[in-house]
Amino acid sequence: MEKILGQILRIIDANLNRIGEGLRVLEEIARLLLDDAALSQRLKDMRHGMVKVELSLEQQFLRARDSAGDIGINLEASGEKTYKDIPEIVVANARRVQEALRVMEELAKNPGVPLESDKFKQARFALYTIEKELFAKIG
Repeated sequence: MEKILGQILRIIDANLNRIGEGLRVLEEIARLLLDDAALSQRLKDMRHGMVKVELSLEQQFLRARDSAGDIGINLEASGEKTYKDIPEIVVANARRVQEALRVMEELAKNPGVPLESDKFKQARFALYTIEKELFAKIG
């Protein structure tokens, strides 16, 4: 059971990183490309609210992390390295974050995981709206 929990923590760690990275890209677009302070603030608040955890839990994530042994480090989707314009970057990062939030929503239901599943569900639905707003302002 301990090994399974460690693997779950590894998945959570990877997805929290994915959430933070994707939200940061969207935040920078809102801030530096669109000069939209309100939208930038919403994305920043969401990013901090999603990735901030207690130090003891962060330590567990770090112990479970195995970046060097990650078999996915060299996996690529076809077309992944092609140049993307800003609307494509917005969609790609919003989807990346939405998928990671869904993973978190499901794994947070595990009895050994001290996270609130509903927090990630609410963030996912909020991001659907933010993605639409960003896309409308860019497109």
